Amino acid sequence: MKRSLVVPILLLAGLCVLAGTASPQAPKKAGIVGTWVGTATVNEDGTGMDITVVVGKAESGYTGKLSDASGAIPETELRDVVFKDNKLTCAFDLPEAMGGSLITIELTLEGETLKGVWFDPEGNSGAIELSLKK
Repeated sequence: MKRSLVVPILLLAGLCVLAGTASPQAPKKAGIVGTWVGTATVNEDGTGMDITVVVGKAESGYTGKLSDASGAIPETELRDVVFKDNKLTCAFDLPEAMGGSLITIELTLEGETLKGVWFDPEGNSGAIELSLKK
């Protein structure tokens, strides 16, 4: 009888090993943490600005920094960074040289793309589309 229990136990152990090795190969769910690059529409004529947004995770929530490729917006800390229900919201202060206004950003995560808008208190707005940098 002892011999007949060995085969089922070995089969069960083998299945457990296979299940354990399959888990790391499952696709990861997209997250918000990382470096995102893309374009923000800045004028009514559709002129775009290449921007980079870096999102990090801290004990108290999320952190972030924004910069643009031309250097017009120096690396700026994002504030009020919230990621909930696949929506990222944050804000930053535009430098005085560019008008010194508070800019609010609202983006939706779709796979490895963030799409949405920016707007200021005066009613100016534009589209933003970012892709996760790999």
